Amino acid sequence: MKKSHRRAFVGLIAPALFFGLGGCVSAVGVERESSSVDRLERDVRVLSEQYPGRSAWDRQTLNNAGLWVAKRFQSMGYEVKLEAVPNGDGSEGFNVVAELAGTGHADEIVIVGAHYDVEVKTPGADDNASGVAGMLELARRFAGRPMDRTVRFIGYTNEENSSSRGAKMGSYVNAQGCKDRGENVVAMMSIEMIGYFSDEPNSQRYPFPAEQAAALGLELPTVGNFIGVVGRFADQALIELIGGAMVEAGSVDVVPVALPAQIPALYRSDHANYWMIGAAAVMVTDTSEYRTPHYHRMSDTVETLDFLRMGGVVDGLEGAVMRLAHEE
Repeated sequence: MKKSHRRAFVGLIAPALFFGLGGCVSAVGVERESSSVDRLERDVRVLSEQYPGRSAWDRQTLNNAGLWVAKRFQSMGYEVKLEAVPNGDGSEGFNVVAELAGTGHADEIVIVGAHYDVEVKTPGADDNASGVAGMLELARRFAGRPMDRTVRFIGYTNEENSSSRGAKMGSYVNAQGCKDRGENVVAMMSIEMIGYFSDEPNSQRYPFPAEQAAALGLELPTVGNFIGVVGRFADQALIELIGGAMVEAGSVDVVPVALPAQIPALYRSDHANYWMIGAAAVMVTDTSEYRTPHYHRMSDTVETLDFLRMGGVVDGLEGAVMRLAHEE
Protein backbone atom coordinates (compact mmCIF):
# COMPACT_ATOMS: atom_id res chain seq x y z
CA MET A 1 0.00 0.00 0.00
CA LYS A 2 1.37 3.41 -0.93
CA LYS A 3 1.81 6.15 1.67
CA SER A 4 -0.09 8.78 -0.29
CA HIS A 5 -2.16 8.88 -3.47
CA ARG A 6 -0.51 10.50 -6.48
CA ARG A 7 -2.27 10.99 -9.80
CA ALA A 8 -0.40 10.32 -13.02
CA PHE A 9 -1.67 10.86 -16.55
CA VAL A 10 -0.95 8.63 -19.54
CA GLY A 11 -2.88 7.17 -22.44
CA LEU A 12 -3.41 3.51 -23.26
CA ILE A 13 -0.18 1.51 -23.42
CA ALA A 14 -0.45 -1.58 -25.62
CA PRO A 15 0.89 -4.93 -24.41
CA ALA A 16 4.59 -5.34 -25.18
CA LEU A 17 7.21 -8.09 -25.33
CA PHE A 18 8.93 -9.07 -22.09
CA PHE A 19 11.66 -11.65 -21.60
CA GLY A 20 10.41 -13.80 -24.49
CA LEU A 21 6.90 -14.17 -23.09
CA GLY A 22 5.36 -11.72 -25.55
CA GLY A 23 2.22 -9.69 -25.04
CA CYS A 24 0.14 -12.82 -24.71
CA VAL A 25 0.95 -16.09 -22.95
CA SER A 26 -0.86 -19.34 -23.68
CA ALA A 27 -1.93 -21.89 -21.09
CA VAL A 28 0.43 -24.53 -19.76
CA GLY A 29 0.07 -27.53 -17.43
CA VAL A 30 -2.37 -27.66 -14.54
CA GLU A 31 -1.08 -27.13 -10.99
CA ARG A 32 -1.14 -29.82 -8.34
CA GLU A 33 -3.95 -29.90 -5.79
CA SER A 34 -3.31 -28.70 -2.24
CA SER A 35 -5.32 -26.94 0.44
CA SER A 36 -6.15 -23.27 -0.04
CA VAL A 37 -4.23 -22.33 3.11
CA ASP A 38 -1.15 -24.17 1.84
CA ARG A 39 -1.42 -22.44 -1.54
CA LEU A 40 -1.78 -19.03 0.07
CA GLU A 41 1.27 -19.56 2.25
CA ARG A 42 3.28 -20.97 -0.66
CA ASP A 43 2.52 -18.01 -2.91
CA VAL A 44 3.25 -15.44 -0.21
CA ARG A 45 6.49 -17.22 0.61
CA VAL A 46 7.62 -17.29 -3.02
CA LEU A 47 6.93 -13.60 -3.61
CA SER A 48 8.39 -12.37 -0.32
CA GLU A 49 11.38 -14.69 -0.15
CA GLN A 50 12.36 -15.29 -3.78
CA TYR A 51 11.52 -11.77 -5.01
CA PRO A 52 12.08 -9.58 -1.91
CA GLY A 53 13.54 -6.67 -3.90
CA ARG A 54 10.62 -6.24 -6.30
CA SER A 55 10.65 -2.44 -6.37
CA ALA A 56 11.94 0.55 -8.34
CA TRP A 57 15.42 -0.14 -6.97
CA ASP A 58 15.48 -3.55 -8.67
CA ARG A 59 13.34 -3.47 -11.79
CA GLN A 60 14.68 -6.82 -12.96
CA THR A 61 13.43 -8.58 -9.82
CA LEU A 62 10.15 -6.67 -10.02
CA ASN A 63 9.55 -7.78 -13.61
CA ASN A 64 10.60 -11.33 -12.76
CA ALA A 65 8.01 -11.34 -9.98
CA GLY A 66 5.42 -10.27 -12.55
CA LEU A 67 6.45 -13.12 -14.81
CA TRP A 68 6.02 -15.51 -11.89
CA VAL A 69 2.46 -14.19 -11.43
CA ALA A 70 1.88 -14.77 -15.14
CA LYS A 71 3.07 -18.36 -14.86
CA ARG A 72 0.75 -18.95 -11.90
CA PHE A 73 -2.18 -17.81 -14.04
CA GLN A 74 -0.96 -20.05 -16.85
CA SER A 75 -0.88 -23.07 -14.56
CA MET A 76 -4.62 -22.59 -14.03
CA GLY A 77 -5.35 -22.59 -17.76
CA TYR A 78 -5.61 -18.84 -18.34
CA GLU A 79 -4.25 -17.01 -21.34
CA VAL A 80 -2.16 -14.16 -19.94
CA LYS A 81 -1.69 -10.67 -21.34
CA LEU A 82 1.07 -8.30 -20.29
CA GLU A 83 0.10 -4.62 -20.32
CA ALA A 84 3.10 -2.30 -20.61
CA VAL A 85 3.58 0.38 -17.96
CA PRO A 86 6.21 3.15 -18.43
CA ASN A 87 8.61 3.54 -15.51
CA GLY A 88 9.71 7.11 -16.19
CA ASP A 89 13.34 6.20 -16.83
CA GLY A 90 12.82 4.85 -20.34
CA SER A 91 12.21 1.30 -19.15
CA GLU A 92 8.88 -0.52 -18.93
CA GLY A 93 7.16 -2.66 -16.35
CA PHE A 94 3.89 -4.44 -16.87
CA ASN A 95 0.54 -5.43 -15.43
CA VAL A 96 -0.35 -9.12 -15.62
CA VAL A 97 -3.91 -9.71 -16.87
CA ALA A 98 -5.93 -12.94 -16.92
CA GLU A 99 -9.58 -12.90 -17.97
CA LEU A 100 -12.60 -15.17 -17.68
CA ALA A 101 -14.96 -14.07 -20.45
CA GLY A 102 -18.61 -13.72 -19.49
CA THR A 103 -21.28 -15.91 -21.02
CA GLY A 104 -24.20 -13.49 -21.00
CA HIS A 105 -23.08 -9.92 -20.36
CA ALA A 106 -19.43 -10.23 -21.41
CA ASP A 107 -19.20 -6.47 -21.94
CA GLU A 108 -19.77 -5.91 -18.20
CA ILE A 109 -16.46 -6.34 -16.39
CA VAL A 110 -15.63 -7.13 -12.77
CA ILE A 111 -11.97 -6.44 -11.93
CA VAL A 112 -10.13 -8.16 -9.09
CA GLY A 113 -6.64 -6.74 -8.65
CA ALA A 114 -3.60 -6.65 -6.38
CA HIS A 115 -0.19 -5.01 -6.75
CA TYR A 116 2.92 -7.18 -6.76
CA ASP A 117 5.57 -4.49 -6.14
CA VAL A 118 6.87 -3.54 -2.68
CA GLU A 119 8.27 -0.54 -0.86
CA VAL A 120 12.06 -0.59 -1.26
CA LYS A 121 14.05 -2.83 1.07
CA THR A 122 11.01 -4.73 2.35
CA PRO A 123 9.99 -8.35 1.64
CA GLY A 124 6.33 -7.32 1.47
CA ALA A 125 4.67 -10.49 2.77
CA ASP A 126 1.52 -8.65 3.84
CA ASP A 127 2.08 -5.64 1.55
CA ASN A 128 1.21 -7.05 -0.85
CA ALA A 129 2.13 -10.68 -1.42
CA SER A 130 -0.94 -11.50 0.67
CA GLY A 131 -3.19 -9.64 -1.76
CA VAL A 132 -1.58 -11.25 -4.80
CA ALA A 133 -1.89 -14.71 -3.22
CA GLY A 134 -5.57 -14.04 -2.50
CA MET A 135 -6.17 -12.92 -6.07
CA LEU A 136 -4.40 -16.00 -7.45
CA GLU A 137 -6.46 -18.30 -5.23
CA LEU A 138 -9.66 -16.67 -6.49
CA ALA A 139 -8.48 -17.05 -10.09
CA ARG A 140 -7.81 -20.74 -9.45
CA ARG A 141 -11.29 -21.27 -8.00
CA PHE A 142 -13.00 -19.61 -10.97
CA ALA A 143 -10.83 -21.12 -13.70
CA GLY A 144 -13.08 -22.92 -16.18
CA ARG A 145 -16.21 -21.54 -14.46
CA PRO A 146 -17.35 -18.65 -16.68
CA MET A 147 -20.15 -16.53 -15.29
CA ASP A 148 -22.60 -14.04 -16.70
CA ARG A 149 -20.17 -11.12 -16.52
CA THR A 150 -16.49 -11.04 -17.47
CA VAL A 151 -14.10 -11.34 -14.52
CA ARG A 152 -10.65 -9.85 -15.04
CA PHE A 153 -7.79 -10.64 -12.65
CA ILE A 154 -4.89 -8.14 -12.67
CA GLY A 155 -1.51 -8.09 -10.96
CA TYR A 156 -0.38 -4.44 -10.92
CA THR A 157 3.10 -2.98 -10.98
CA ASN A 158 4.17 0.42 -9.60
CA GLU A 159 1.67 0.85 -6.77
CA GLU A 160 4.15 1.81 -4.05
CA ASN A 161 5.53 5.35 -3.93
CA SER A 162 9.07 4.05 -4.33
CA SER A 163 8.06 2.27 -7.55
CA SER A 164 5.66 4.84 -8.99
CA ARG A 165 7.60 8.03 -8.29
CA GLY A 166 8.52 9.35 -11.73
CA ALA A 167 6.68 6.42 -13.27
CA LYS A 168 3.08 5.44 -13.94
CA MET A 169 0.97 3.39 -11.57
CA GLY A 170 0.00 0.14 -13.24
CA SER A 171 -3.59 0.55 -12.12
CA TYR A 172 -3.71 4.04 -13.63
CA VAL A 173 -2.57 2.70 -17.00
CA ASN A 174 -5.13 -0.09 -16.86
CA ALA A 175 -8.00 2.13 -15.73
CA GLN A 176 -7.30 4.67 -18.45
CA GLY A 177 -7.08 1.83 -20.97
CA CYS A 178 -10.53 0.66 -19.89
CA LYS A 179 -11.82 4.20 -20.38
CA ASP A 180 -10.16 4.64 -23.77
CA ARG A 181 -11.59 1.33 -24.99
CA GLY A 182 -15.05 2.28 -23.78
CA GLU A 183 -15.23 -0.75 -21.47
CA ASN A 184 -17.95 -1.02 -18.85
CA VAL A 185 -16.24 -1.73 -15.51
CA VAL A 186 -19.18 -2.46 -13.22
CA ALA A 187 -17.05 -3.14 -10.11
CA MET A 188 -13.41 -3.20 -9.03
CA MET A 189 -11.93 -4.80 -5.90
CA SER A 190 -8.39 -3.96 -4.83
CA ILE A 191 -7.05 -6.70 -2.54
CA GLU A 192 -4.60 -4.73 -0.41
CA MET A 193 -2.98 -6.52 2.55
CA ILE A 194 -5.21 -9.29 3.93
CA GLY A 195 -2.90 -11.37 6.13
CA TYR A 196 -2.27 -9.59 9.44
CA PHE A 197 -4.69 -10.00 12.35
CA SER A 198 -4.45 -9.28 16.07
CA ASP A 199 -6.70 -10.24 18.98
CA GLU A 200 -4.99 -7.80 21.36
CA PRO A 201 -7.11 -5.02 22.92
CA ASN A 202 -6.75 -1.65 21.17
CA SER A 203 -4.76 -3.21 18.32
CA GLN A 204 -6.86 -1.37 15.72
CA ARG A 205 -6.51 2.31 14.84
CA TYR A 206 -7.98 4.47 12.07
CA PRO A 207 -6.84 7.35 9.84
CA PHE A 208 -9.34 9.71 11.46
CA PRO A 209 -10.22 10.66 15.06
CA ALA A 210 -12.86 8.79 17.04
CA GLU A 211 -14.96 11.95 17.13
CA GLN A 212 -15.25 11.93 13.34
CA ALA A 213 -16.34 8.28 13.37
CA ALA A 214 -18.94 9.05 16.02
CA ALA A 215 -20.25 11.99 14.00
CA LEU A 216 -20.74 9.61 11.08
CA GLY A 217 -22.60 7.15 13.29
CA LEU A 218 -19.84 4.55 12.98
CA GLU A 219 -19.06 2.07 15.73
CA LEU A 220 -15.74 0.66 14.61
CA PRO A 221 -13.85 -2.20 16.31
CA THR A 222 -10.80 -1.49 18.44
CA VAL A 223 -9.44 -5.03 18.02
CA GLY A 224 -7.70 -5.84 14.72
CA ASN A 225 -9.26 -9.24 14.09
CA PHE A 226 -11.40 -8.36 11.06
CA ILE A 227 -11.07 -7.58 7.36
CA GLY A 228 -12.28 -4.23 6.06
CA VAL A 229 -14.24 -3.50 2.89
CA VAL A 230 -13.69 0.21 2.40
CA GLY A 231 -14.81 2.86 -0.05
CA ARG A 232 -16.52 6.23 -0.43
CA PHE A 233 -20.14 7.06 0.28
CA ALA A 234 -20.63 6.80 -3.49
CA ASP A 235 -19.59 3.14 -3.31
CA GLN A 236 -22.08 2.23 -0.58
CA ALA A 237 -24.03 -0.27 -2.70
CA LEU A 238 -20.87 -2.10 -3.78
CA ILE A 239 -19.52 -2.11 -0.21
CA GLU A 240 -22.75 -3.60 1.10
CA LEU A 241 -22.87 -6.24 -1.66
CA ILE A 242 -19.27 -7.38 -1.14
CA GLY A 243 -19.43 -7.10 2.65
CA GLY A 244 -22.72 -8.98 2.78
CA ALA A 245 -21.40 -11.82 0.62
CA MET A 246 -18.29 -12.10 2.80
CA VAL A 247 -20.32 -12.12 6.01
CA GLU A 248 -22.42 -14.97 4.61
CA ALA A 249 -19.24 -17.04 4.22
CA GLY A 250 -18.96 -16.74 7.98
CA SER A 251 -15.30 -17.72 8.40
CA VAL A 252 -13.80 -14.30 9.20
CA ASP A 253 -15.14 -11.09 10.74
CA VAL A 254 -15.90 -8.42 8.13
CA VAL A 255 -16.37 -4.68 8.60
CA PRO A 256 -17.85 -2.97 5.52
CA VAL A 257 -17.64 0.82 5.81
CA ALA A 258 -18.30 3.78 3.53
CA LEU A 259 -16.41 6.96 4.39
CA PRO A 260 -16.28 10.57 3.20
CA ALA A 261 -14.23 10.96 0.04
CA GLN A 262 -12.21 13.69 1.76
CA ILE A 263 -10.27 11.16 3.88
CA PRO A 264 -6.84 10.88 2.15
CA ALA A 265 -6.16 7.31 3.29
CA LEU A 266 -9.08 6.12 1.15
CA TYR A 267 -7.03 6.73 -2.00
CA ARG A 268 -3.98 4.72 -1.07
CA SER A 269 -4.27 1.73 -3.38
CA ASP A 270 -5.15 0.72 -6.91
CA HIS A 271 -8.93 1.07 -6.58
CA ALA A 272 -8.69 4.89 -6.56
CA ASN A 273 -7.56 4.99 -10.18
CA TYR A 274 -10.88 3.40 -11.17
CA TRP A 275 -12.76 6.08 -9.27
CA MET A 276 -11.07 8.50 -11.66
CA ILE A 277 -12.87 6.87 -14.62
CA GLY A 278 -16.22 6.80 -12.84
CA ALA A 279 -16.24 3.13 -11.80
CA ALA A 280 -17.41 1.83 -8.42
CA ALA A 281 -14.43 0.40 -6.54
CA VAL A 282 -13.45 -0.75 -3.05
CA MET A 283 -10.37 -1.75 -1.11
CA VAL A 284 -10.38 -5.04 0.80
CA THR A 285 -7.77 -4.66 3.54
CA ASP A 286 -6.46 -5.47 6.98
CA THR A 287 -5.94 -1.67 7.28
CA SER A 288 -2.12 -1.71 6.88
CA GLU A 289 -0.25 0.53 9.37
CA TYR A 290 -3.42 1.19 11.34
CA ARG A 291 -2.97 -2.37 12.62
CA THR A 292 0.30 -4.03 11.70
CA PRO A 293 3.60 -2.85 13.24
CA HIS A 294 5.43 -4.39 10.27
CA TYR A 295 4.10 -2.00 7.63
CA HIS A 296 6.87 -1.04 5.18
CA ARG A 297 9.50 -2.71 7.35
CA MET A 298 11.90 -5.60 6.90
CA SER A 299 9.81 -7.44 9.51
CA ASP A 300 6.87 -7.79 7.05
CA THR A 301 7.54 -11.53 6.70
CA VAL A 302 5.58 -14.74 6.22
CA GLU A 303 5.86 -15.59 9.91
CA THR A 304 3.74 -12.58 10.92
CA LEU A 305 0.68 -13.63 8.90
CA ASP A 306 -2.43 -15.62 9.85
CA PHE A 307 -3.11 -17.88 6.88
CA LEU A 308 -6.20 -19.51 8.38
CA ARG A 309 -7.98 -16.19 8.65
CA MET A 310 -6.53 -15.13 5.32
CA GLY A 311 -8.16 -18.24 3.85
CA GLY A 312 -11.42 -17.08 5.38
CA VAL A 313 -11.05 -13.75 3.60
CA VAL A 314 -10.63 -15.55 0.27
CA ASP A 315 -13.67 -17.73 0.99
CA GLY A 316 -15.69 -14.57 1.51
CA LEU A 317 -14.30 -12.93 -1.61
CA GLU A 318 -15.24 -15.99 -3.65
CA GLY A 319 -18.86 -15.42 -2.67
CA ALA A 320 -18.52 -11.72 -3.48
CA VAL A 321 -17.14 -12.39 -6.96
CA MET A 322 -19.93 -14.89 -7.60
CA ARG A 323 -22.52 -12.30 -6.64
CA LEU A 324 -20.90 -9.51 -8.61
CA ALA A 325 -20.55 -11.61 -11.74
CA HIS A 326 -24.25 -12.54 -11.70
CA GLU A 327 -25.80 -9.47 -10.06
CA GLU A 328 -28.20 -7.40 -12.16
